[in-house]
Amino acid sequence: MESIKRNWKSFKRSAREFHTKKPQLEFFTALLTIPVLLTVIILNLNNLKANDKKEAPKSETIVITQQAAKEKEVIVTKEACKAGIGQISISDPSENDKLEDNPVTIDISYEQGDYCAVVWSYRINNGRYSDYDDRSIALYNLPNGNIKFDLRVKSVVNNDQKTLTRNFIYSGSSTPTPTPFLTMSPTPSE
Repeated sequence: MESIKRNWKSFKRSAREFHTKKPQLEFFTALLTIPVLLTVIILNLNNLKANDKKEAPKSETIVITQQAAKEKEVIVTKEACKAGIGQISISDPSENDKLEDNPVTIDISYEQGDYCAVVWSYRINNGRYSDYDDRSIALYNLPNGNIKFDLRVKSVVNNDQKTLTRNFIYSGSSTPTPTPFLTMSPTPSE
């Protein structure tokens, strides 16, 4: 216990005298940090020099030797297609046919031959034309009565257009639209 008291007194005395020894301690600490700073600066400079060497392009020697031709290969290229529209018609339904099927399928017969591809757009009863594509056409839920079907055919190469018209009569049943009805339920009276 006595040694603790002695150490405690010694510590108090050292703490009181610390302010007189503080400049010496700071000088000693500054001397110790100089080698650390020099080491950091040298390492950074060495890393920068190493990066400069990596970024320099290396000159590579490329030797190209010509291979002896064994056989000449004949490549047959397809001739360019004719601009315009080939033979096209609406094969089904026929003019003034009476149809009941839902959907009504429109068959388009196109013999491309040497001509370039075509796309088509259609409308019903002078309505708005659909977008152009080359897919088959199926018409759902047509109104009963006379139907005027217009097919507008366009070449994908130039602006050639051709319009085909087919009239037919539709007397099928379209999908019924549900009619809402109200039901009254009695409410309990209090």
